[in-house]
Amino acid sequence: MNNQQITTVWGTLIIEELVRHGIERFCISPGSRSTPLTAAAARNPDAECNVFPDERAAAFFALGFARSAGKPAALICTSGTAVANYFPAVIEASVDHQPMIVLSADRPFELLETGANQTIRQHGIFGSYARWYSELPEPSEKIPVNALLSTVDYAVRQSLGTSPGPVHLNLPFREPFDPVDIPPDSPWTRTLDLWRKEHEPLSSFTFYRKTAEAVTVSRIRKLLTDASSPLLVAGHLDTKADAEAVLNLARVLKIPMYTDISSQLRMCRDNEPLQPLLLSERFTSRFKPDLVLHFGGKIVGKRLAATIKRWTPKHFIVIKKHPSRYNPDHNVTWQIEASPEDFAGRLVSTIDRKNRNGLSLHALSTEIEKELDAYCSSEKALTEISTARIVSEIIPEYHGLFLANSMPIRDMDAYTALRENGAIPRFGMNRGASGIDGNIATAAGFAQGLGSPVTLVIGDISFLHDLNSLTLLRTMKHPLHIVVINNNGGGIFSFLPIAKQKDIFETHFATPQQYNIRSVAETFGIPYCNPSTNRQFRERYLKRCRSNTPGIIEITCSRENNLQEHHTLNARLRALIDQHV
Repeated sequence: MNNQQITTVWGTLIIEELVRHGIERFCISPGSRSTPLTAAAARNPDAECNVFPDERAAAFFALGFARSAGKPAALICTSGTAVANYFPAVIEASVDHQPMIVLSADRPFELLETGANQTIRQHGIFGSYARWYSELPEPSEKIPVNALLSTVDYAVRQSLGTSPGPVHLNLPFREPFDPVDIPPDSPWTRTLDLWRKEHEPLSSFTFYRKTAEAVTVSRIRKLLTDASSPLLVAGHLDTKADAEAVLNLARVLKIPMYTDISSQLRMCRDNEPLQPLLLSERFTSRFKPDLVLHFGGKIVGKRLAATIKRWTPKHFIVIKKHPSRYNPDHNVTWQIEASPEDFAGRLVSTIDRKNRNGLSLHALSTEIEKELDAYCSSEKALTEISTARIVSEIIPEYHGLFLANSMPIRDMDAYTALRENGAIPRFGMNRGASGIDGNIATAAGFAQGLGSPVTLVIGDISFLHDLNSLTLLRTMKHPLHIVVINNNGGGIFSFLPIAKQKDIFETHFATPQQYNIRSVAETFGIPYCNPSTNRQFRERYLKRCRSNTPGIIEITCSRENNLQEHHTLNARLRALIDQHV
């Protein structure tokens, strides 16, 4: 075969091997150097391709897809700064253990460090944020074809291993690289005869499901049984199975559980949420856990961590399926790498089921829910708080809910409505590095992987940061409904001490942008509305959810009013709690 034919085969084999591993979603950004990969994906009958003008949006889309589908999408880009635009999403995927496969085209060796156009140092560009990196050679018959396929196999394994995350294959190509017809039989590919017949990867593998050692389960069981006032914490949990197992443990033990919004359990009516209770010093001084059992990853709010530091429990145990450390306050006494589903299930089967703390929160939780429902009554003005609560109350159970960082995710964590366990939507969020970039693209990918409509609640600065991803909305199989909280700036900064520095706060922190969201919606051809009362928002949001088309709902509010609303409502909740404890 000539060099062009070898290059065509090279790209075709890489894409086919990925597809055989179930990696069927390809996020492609147009480029010349990546032609062998793009053409192979476009012509593979089992590959599903999304094309993105912007590599940054492509990577966040792949991230959102992985969050809901549980498997990676493959990213394809040309050489130069194209691959650098993947970096923010690669960081998020790495920190939050989401699988991702990056295929970056590159210039061949003789063009590196020569001033050749569109050539940068791509070797190891993602550094420690890649689970694994490999620099492939230029396509050549001197490379055993099985070595090429086994490298792809290993990349998939590394991406989906015990600590899932992004992997990066850098692929140099020499011109010409436009696809050409290839001979049906070649000495180079003759070893693949069986591979062609079986339609399986060259090397399949199974994933090791981490199970805690019996002695560890026994030790934690004894600590939990001996504790006089234990507390369960459900942090970030990836799967419904993990969430259900942790919830079942709380039911059996009949002890309080703090459910973070990222746990998939925060909305569950079977659980009395602790978020409002931590507002009360009277409550936190009465309830002092001597053992905290934390399942999963990070939590959104800072209040629980600060309260645990004051409580100084004798035992603080973290159980999560990844080996990375979760101990920001350096007070964890046990960190166990195990499946939350497995560990919670094994505890349930053997634990002493006595209720030792005697703390009943049901009546108080009911009163708090009534207070929050009254705050969201129909004729009142729509606020950031009522927006979050109304969405959580009426979003269809078969929809997904994606929460952008800063205020939207915090308001949902603090004020969400409680629902029956079977009616809880699937949650998504970028809490690995907690950045505000790429949220529209990630939510679009989340909808693609989930296979259902998704509501995105996002602030105006985050919305502005990812405007170009609105091009995705018109081509999606499942609609994305965007609720934009427009308080003309970074609302979260109003809650920080810097807000008192009036000479620099507005210009250097709040940074109002004064852009018109209605005009943005018109530019991208997306239906738009701007309700002002809770009733109007309920009606228009429900109408949008019943449609099969995307839409933007703008919530116009004030940062100053939002700060006061939070202070006032929290003071009412604190007074209510103090009356009952």
